[in-house]
Amino acid sequence: MRRTGIWIAVLLLSSCTKEGDTIYKPDPNEEQASTAPLVTVIYGDNSLGDRSYCDMIYEGVERTAQELGLRTMQLSPQSTEEGLRYLELMMRQMEAAQDSVRRLFVVTSPVYDEYLRTNSNRLAKNANADLLYLETRTPLPGKGSTFFMPYYGAMFEAGAMMPALGERVMLIGANRQEQAIVDAIQGFTDGWNADMTSVIGRTKKYLATTYIDETGEGGYEIADSTAMRLIHQWNDDEISNIVPICGGAFNTFWRMNEVEMRGMCIVGVDKEYRNSRSHLSVVKRIDQAVVRCIHQWLSSEGMPKHQSLGLASGFTEVIRTYSDHSELYPIETLEELNEEKLKEIHETALRKEEEHER
Repeated sequence: MRRTGIWIAVLLLSSCTKEGDTIYKPDPNEEQASTAPLVTVIYGDNSLGDRSYCDMIYEGVERTAQELGLRTMQLSPQSTEEGLRYLELMMRQMEAAQDSVRRLFVVTSPVYDEYLRTNSNRLAKNANADLLYLETRTPLPGKGSTFFMPYYGAMFEAGAMMPALGERVMLIGANRQEQAIVDAIQGFTDGWNADMTSVIGRTKKYLATTYIDETGEGGYEIADSTAMRLIHQWNDDEISNIVPICGGAFNTFWRMNEVEMRGMCIVGVDKEYRNSRSHLSVVKRIDQAVVRCIHQWLSSEGMPKHQSLGLASGFTEVIRTYSDHSELYPIETLEELNEEKLKEIHETALRKEEEHER
């Protein structure tokens, strides 16, 4: 029966001119256009390849696509202007789309915030199109979902533990404009100043903060020579630990610090880093968060209008990498960071994040 139906379709689609010339006769073996749901991701300029936040998003999307049989298109424009052109093209295509293919647009950078808030209502014309905007505390005014991953709690926890591991710390932020960076800096600083752990047998603790891009929205890339110059400067100032909250620039500091024989310890940020020069990693499981949202999108309930995924829900976390090299630490340090103290710090961080978000 199925074979008969196919051949009827072929006959109906074949037609001839009055002269008997065949206009079109489809090949039954020809591959048909896919109707699988399509996930399109638009990054900030030159963001992919950071071996950090954006690469984690990429991996999460591709992993989910393979699991669920989705199609993907991941766009990393060379400039913000090019990214805006991509967004406008997508909006126009959605307004004109006549098919029933489900499409999800994931926008990963705050540089597109104004455009999204002005144009998100245009997606209302297509019931099969959805938008997910990372990361913002403020829901979109029109169609589309948002989520925010508060980093304050995990950074508070790391900052509270840090005095027992290193007494002179330099916090490095990408810029002062992105709320996630500001919150992370504030969380670490508040944890450090909470005096929940002691400096073991050392001088008075010291914490300083600097930004790679003082005036703009960048700071996620840094030249090798600039990173090395800063490392030399901080070594001369007797900085013992650096905490780079700056996306892909983290990896530059990491590489240059490995080259520098007097290298400092580095707190891993966003991803987990493990070696003898890493006390802690403060991870942001953005890949898992995106996977969760895609599953929600395909469910009957759909994605929530807005959601917050932080320390309490396990999407941010402090990994104690010093445990891999406990023989390098004084016994007093390990006794200071006992399980009872770590539990107290974690519970305090949960409470502080809730207060901060509220």
